Amino acid sequence: MIVVERVHKKFGSFTAVSDLSFTVAAGSVCGFLGPNGAGKTTTIRMLACAIAPTRGSLSIAGIDTAANSRAARRNLGYLPESNPLPSELTVSEYLHFRCALWGVDRARRRSAIDRVIERCGLTEVRRKLLSALSRGFRQRAGLAAALVASPSVVILDEPGTGLDPTTALAFRELIRSLRGEHTVLFSSHNLAEVEATCDHLVLIGGGKLIATGSALELRQQGAVGVRFEIEATRFDAAVIGAVVGVVAVQTRSLADGWTRIDVEFDATAGSGVATAIGQGIAALGGSVRRFEQVNPPLEQIFARLVETTRDEGSR
Repeated sequence: MIVVERVHKKFGSFTAVSDLSFTVAAGSVCGFLGPNGAGKTTTIRMLACAIAPTRGSLSIAGIDTAANSRAARRNLGYLPESNPLPSELTVSEYLHFRCALWGVDRARRRSAIDRVIERCGLTEVRRKLLSALSRGFRQRAGLAAALVASPSVVILDEPGTGLDPTTALAFRELIRSLRGEHTVLFSSHNLAEVEATCDHLVLIGGGKLIATGSALELRQQGAVGVRFEIEATRFDAAVIGAVVGVVAVQTRSLADGWTRIDVEFDATAGSGVATAIGQGIAALGGSVRRFEQVNPPLEQIFARLVETTRDEGSR
């Protein structure tokens, strides 16, 4: 598992991370999210033992990164965003090199390499130079290198950047397959990718924790903009707007004589909102041919959570 507890990191007078705490459960895939400058890269570098916290503690697989960084690093596989690969080596040669760096027993190296080559879908390119690989295969090679010593914890920093949709989908499935065997911290700006891949999300901003939980839980925390899309006849917008929990009502006439009604509501108001709206339309003799709840994208939810935290911090 991963534990970050009351961590601060300062660079001179600048505070990059402030009182940050979160936990990633063993065997889970956790999305690590935040806007640019949120402190994600600094936190990842501290977990990777590249830099030390100013104060607070971080642990990898139960090992304190400050007290025993060598042991912590032995339990950590890391795929950085840049994914630097030596162009003069083949995939197999590079994985042999990484095994030597990890200190994998010589007797185990071939089986370890064969295992990750198969798992990461590299069989057809194992003898190719890394410089000749496509972006997708380069990412797979980087992930194979992070997994070759079977670390307890894997950190992936923006692994899907630059991948085409088909390759990104396959890479997403590969990351999901790590669940249970490894604890994965997965940093990404692609929120749809994160929602489809991760069990748990950690959102930070300004170096501080903003929210943590499942995608559903974070939607509930930031859901002021959930809405119904309704197509109806004979209704009263004022009656709909008076329903408890409704935040805003907008209407638009459709070409066939029906009206499109967009109703924004507070998701915490409960299921009674839809019932009350339907009853209000029926009371006027109206008809409904479409009544659909539309959840806002995670980008909108996260922007709202970040903005709310900033507003609270400025008071």
